[in-house]
Amino acid sequence: MEAPEELRGLARDGLSKIAARELKARGPRMDAVFYLLDAMRLFRGKSLPEIQEITFEIGMLGKYGLDINDPQESHVLRALPGRVFSALELVCIMYAGFKRIEPGMDIEVELGEEWGMAERVGGESGMSWRFSSSYPQARCSSLDGR
Repeated sequence: MEAPEELRGLARDGLSKIAARELKARGPRMDAVFYLLDAMRLFRGKSLPEIQEITFEIGMLGKYGLDINDPQESHVLRALPGRVFSALELVCIMYAGFKRIEPGMDIEVELGEEWGMAERVGGESGMSWRFSSSYPQARCSSLDGR
């Protein structure tokens, strides 16, 4: 007997919350730091609509649950053909995307510490992100000459 969609949705939501809590159970995740650095590089040359397309596609995948503790690379995106991602990598790309789209938005996965570490490492290599209150999209300092 198949469970009703409402119960399956509640189960997915519960498992997502458990996975998000487990993400931070042992301190900062260095794999997430590196995925965030990769996401910064990915978005560095993209327009806001391109970033939105990628970020929103991941958000739609996340509605059906992403096991961020499974390192298997088994997810694909139409917006980034030819690549395969782990769930944590997708969450990190989405996190970085929302930092560009809507910096204060809560995506219910706490990667603030990892984001700060990625920004520091990226800053040392000349690719840190700088936010401007007059311009809602974050800009990569190595691209805007600052």
